Amino acid sequence: MINKGNLILIKLLCIVFVFQSCTSNIEEEKKFDTVTNGETFIKANNKFAFDIFKKVSNLETKENTMISPVSLSLALAMTYNGSEGVTKAAFENTLNYSNFDAAEINTINKEIIHHLASSSSGSLFEIANSIWVKKEFLVKEDFLDVNKNFYNAEVRNLDFSDINSLNIINDWVSDKTNQKIPKILEKINSLDVMFLINALYFKSDWKYTFNVKDTEDAPFYGENSTQSVKMMNLTNDLSFYENEHFMAVKLPYKNDKYTMTLFLPNESKTTSDILEVLNIEKWYAWNTLFSTKEVVLKMPKFKFSYEKLLNNSLIDLGLGNAFSADANFKGISNENLSVSFVIQKTFIEVNEKGTEAAAVTAVGISTTSIDPSKKVMTLNKPFLFSITENETGSICFIGKIGMPKNDN
Repeated sequence: MINKGNLILIKLLCIVFVFQSCTSNIEEEKKFDTVTNGETFIKANNKFAFDIFKKVSNLETKENTMISPVSLSLALAMTYNGSEGVTKAAFENTLNYSNFDAAEINTINKEIIHHLASSSSGSLFEIANSIWVKKEFLVKEDFLDVNKNFYNAEVRNLDFSDINSLNIINDWVSDKTNQKIPKILEKINSLDVMFLINALYFKSDWKYTFNVKDTEDAPFYGENSTQSVKMMNLTNDLSFYENEHFMAVKLPYKNDKYTMTLFLPNESKTTSDILEVLNIEKWYAWNTLFSTKEVVLKMPKFKFSYEKLLNNSLIDLGLGNAFSADANFKGISNENLSVSFVIQKTFIEVNEKGTEAAAVTAVGISTTSIDPSKKVMTLNKPFLFSITENETGSICFIGKIGMPKNDN
């Protein structure tokens, strides 16, 4: 190895991808470290990030994985605003919100959205939130107002039975991700009454650009095969750290507002070994140990999309009540509701110039069990019918439906 620890051959695509928001260039702008309990809240968010990523990674068979904890947290936070009782406690336990009240959570999330967003030269980070409501479904104004005010959520009422509604929602997703994620929903079910959606789009140049002429074919040793890839090359002073588990380097983006941190397992280790020892305490401790080194970085170009239904991972983390018939979303509506699904799709492309990435998280809300005083009758098997005249009681027609038809 050249200058022990300084030659980094990136041999995996399962990279923990971290955006770190740095100091603003606008002196007059409120710094995030002045936000009351802001740093504590970020630590809680990051703990959730590791928790959910571990759950996803442990069950994943795909070679390349990427989730957006920020997108997921914001979508769930909007949903949290409609929860009450045991369901609210489940959200707080899962998202590490227990030490914050609802007003504080929303205020800090508003600041996070403000500070993450960027449109400076060479760097773009856009965040959009929306709530799509089934036409004529009654939603409490307080729920809508808090998500409008703190998350800048767009609220739209649509006829969910109209196929165009699906296209309208997916077009919004495509637009907000610069067409990198063309759709998030495959269909709208009859019980669906609301979708809460967060969309992120990121594009930034590297601070230190890789020279295209230095990119070369090189072997990549995957877990199941070895393949030739396009390997980029960069030699520069970078923040570097190594321990018994891995080598790590921080690759800054233009204007130093965002950073990609790359983790390479040591010779006898794997990415699973790193995840096993990774926790929030070690994350912060490790970050204090980086120092500037001259680094020869060999990193593959890559581009992939990923999607994951997150129901099971979130249930394992303690959010099961929100998916159950016992869920309490009376803050949204007086109807009995539950979370039907949480799905996330992501996209990333890394090349010599920089990175383009996008993420969309959708939370589906549907009606569940009906109030016990109401009787449920679903005609989904053969049934009989009759037509009578009310004044005389005469039976005018009587029949049986064994299979509904629409004959011409």
